Amino acid sequence: MIWVTLAGIIFLGALFKSPPMIFSKSPLSLLVPTTILFLIVAWHISPTLPGQAPGKFYGLIFHFYGASLLTAMFGPAIALAILFPVAFLGITIFQGNLIEAAQHYLIICVLPTFFAYLTIQLIQRYIPKHLFVLILGNGYVAAFMSVILSGIVLLIAKMLFGDSGAHIDLEGWLLGLIIIAFMEGSLSGMLLAIFLIYRPNWVSTYNESAYMSH
Repeated sequence: MIWVTLAGIIFLGALFKSPPMIFSKSPLSLLVPTTILFLIVAWHISPTLPGQAPGKFYGLIFHFYGASLLTAMFGPAIALAILFPVAFLGITIFQGNLIEAAQHYLIICVLPTFFAYLTIQLIQRYIPKHLFVLILGNGYVAAFMSVILSGIVLLIAKMLFGDSGAHIDLEGWLLGLIIIAFMEGSLSGMLLAIFLIYRPNWVSTYNESAYMSH
């Protein structure tokens, strides 16, 4: 139960760090349930090529996790608060495993959110503010790096605490990681660009005076 406890603590911490009553106000009052439903479905879309072994990590798959995009739009605290029900409702309903749901939350939500936030902070500090940089950096690069760095952390953990390194297909693992990272980055960048054009008020990290003056 340590996984469930740790996930619960992070979720409560995210709620505590979120602005008071933010989820009952527009636009989050509408976006939160829609996002949760969308990501639950997206997490379970994983078509593979013909002849491919099902469930193989390095298979060519379509997948969208959404942690980096939510971080770019609302910040890490709100992102982690939204992703908690995605993990626990999605995994528990479809697989009936509470511990696995907690592990999904920590690995697929918490780690990518942390690395996406770190990447966004570095971009905002060292790269000149420009709308193109915002879309490419906060959308594509942050999502790409969040998947790559989370995958590397997971790989190191498996090598240290899991099976022997000889049983891990490093080439397949890294290839799959790059494929998933490109998919995550492309979708995050595309969606962030769409939101900035049509619903800029949904992107709380966007400052019009700072970005449009360049």
